[in-house]
Amino acid sequence: MNRRTYLATACVGTAALSGCLSVLPSDKPDTPLPTVPNGTWTQHGANSANTFVSDVAAPPRGNLAWESAAFTRWDPVITDGTVYTTNFDPSNEGSAIALDAQDGSEQWRTVLEGAGDHGRALVDDLFVVAHSEELVALDRRNGDIVWRRPFEKSISTGKDYSPELIAVDERSGIIVVPYRDGLEAFRATDGEPQWETAGVSQQQLTPAIHDGTIYAVGRIDGTDSLAAFDLTDGTARWTRALTDASTSADPVVTERGVFVVDGDTLGIHDHQTRERDRDIHVFESGEVHSTTVAVDRGTAFVANDEELLAVDIEAGTTRWRHDDEVYAQGFSVGSETVVAMVDGSEYVSTELRETITAFDRETGDVRWNYVLDGFHSVTIPPILVGGAVFFATSSIGGLAVLGDVDSDD
Repeated sequence: MNRRTYLATACVGTAALSGCLSVLPSDKPDTPLPTVPNGTWTQHGANSANTFVSDVAAPPRGNLAWESAAFTRWDPVITDGTVYTTNFDPSNEGSAIALDAQDGSEQWRTVLEGAGDHGRALVDDLFVVAHSEELVALDRRNGDIVWRRPFEKSISTGKDYSPELIAVDERSGIIVVPYRDGLEAFRATDGEPQWETAGVSQQQLTPAIHDGTIYAVGRIDGTDSLAAFDLTDGTARWTRALTDASTSADPVVTERGVFVVDGDTLGIHDHQTRERDRDIHVFESGEVHSTTVAVDRGTAFVANDEELLAVDIEAGTTRWRHDDEVYAQGFSVGSETVVAMVDGSEYVSTELRETITAFDRETGDVRWNYVLDGFHSVTIPPILVGGAVFFATSSIGGLAVLGDVDSDD
């Protein structure tokens, strides 16, 4: 019995009690990738700066290689040929799980009894999971729990954590977890609290960290704002009011500045002075429901529900555009490609239009398509780690991988 058929059987009788994903049976056997995927994707936005960039090559073709037997609908983190994921869901035991990135085999599983929204990140030799009750660090090699830090919740102080927005600074090993009215920092080596700062509320975006500074978007004194905090002690460095801050596009920070979607523009702010030295008009006027921004080597890649475009940062001009439906809650930029989930009817001759497509990052030309089979909703957007693209939809049930393998067609 292959993994997809096994998942279809295992879900019978549990769908009414949980978010167990529908699964379409398949006779396709699992196929290992030809090489171990290299590169890293250590947290939500690929890295602490939220660039959504992995400086690696996409596979030369995108055919389905393997599907994980472990149910998940949460973005994995990946390094050194291992995928770290979770199966938090009412029908599962709330475990942290490590998979071999080349063939999908399970390496270890540690029950955490977690549920609901949660965050995942890698730092040093630890796989860190933040959920509603605690922050926990596991040894990446074997899944042993290294330390646990219960969250201190208080109705009187309003300390209600948003663990799914966890951000980790790879250099210092500081873990930052937003809560209802601010940020709290923990030390990765032992989970000890380092500092907390109040004053920025209603955070819905993952903070970005760069060169000793945390950049967070939220409400300050009732106004949408971008705020900068010192990573060592949490002191506020500056704040900048925003007109209409996005609730889906995480801030991105590079040497060029801090990139924030504000209304129909992409604003670039100076690290030190907070001044907004550039506005790039990237959307037509009107409501933008979902947006992701990636930045690399002088180009900003911006996706909303209707288009994916590459913009020259200094010139403010569009280099290329895919102007049909886009799954805008996440995509990946590699050294030569942009991998996104889009309406591919322009490129493929099939009634099934949704595809995972690899675009040439310089020209926007299509390099390859993978047509998604059956009715689905996206649960994990494409994550590119050298030679492989990881994703999940509701027609699968576990993590799926595209790579340079023979097609089953």
